[in-house]
Amino acid sequence: MNMGSNRYMRGAMVAGLWLLASASIVHAHGGIAGPDELGPPVITSTMLGIACYWIVTLWPSRRPRNETKNGNGKTARKAAR
Repeated sequence: MNMGSNRYMRGAMVAGLWLLASASIVHAHGGIAGPDELGPPVITSTMLGIACYWIVTLWPSRRPRNETKNGNGKTARKAAR
């Protein structure tokens, strides 16, 4: 086994241990937070996150005030006076 696969194996073992620990904690609490209680808030927050991401991504940017269009469609800066 080389050094790279050893690192991945250790990472997989740690992830597996965290998964087992979190599953045992959830089981110990008797499943009080089921899909009926967690579903609507998780869905709402997911939809708000996606909407905010797209609003920020697609929001039009402002052009600098000292640019004009040339006849060939390219922007050129005005000479500062």
